[in-house]
Amino acid sequence: MLFLLRECMNADEKPDERFVALLVTNQQRVFRFLMTVVPSRNDAEDLLQQTCLTLWQNRAKFDPEMGEFASWACAIAHNHVRNFRRRERTRRTVLSETVTQSLIDTRAEHSTLMEEWQQSLVHCIERLTPHQRNVVMESYGASSIKAAAPTSGRTANALYKILRHIRERLRECIQKTVTEGGTV
Repeated sequence: MLFLLRECMNADEKPDERFVALLVTNQQRVFRFLMTVVPSRNDAEDLLQQTCLTLWQNRAKFDPEMGEFASWACAIAHNHVRNFRRRERTRRTVLSETVTQSLIDTRAEHSTLMEEWQQSLVHCIERLTPHQRNVVMESYGASSIKAAAPTSGRTANALYKILRHIRERLRECIQKTVTEGGTV
């Protein structure tokens, strides 16, 4: 993402280091927001790039006194989602504006809890065996679990069963970690 920012700056212009730091710090939060409201990871990645470019182009408009950077960034991302939905409406099925707004409202209402879950997920993935972590990374790194199956040497059905077991273990770990208020 930083390469986009560098390309947008004039050669003789120094980057706004504070703005770049805020953008980098909040990039994952904006991406998680986008993953909540768009149908695929690829769409979320494209929208994140568009959002970061818009944020950079409008960096002079950001006033820390008026609100949190992440909220401003997510509002801009939401505008890109609206445009995306308008374009995609003719090509494929997308969530209605009401459902999208409900997801956004729910995410905002529970953002602290979702951050705790995210941190716990990272911790719990680290606690998986190397083999289990590899299965998760291969499966979710592919375009689909069916696409990941041949490279894993398993059938898609077998991979689904393994992932169901791993997801249950992760769910239990996250629940225990959040309930106990920290790492287990």
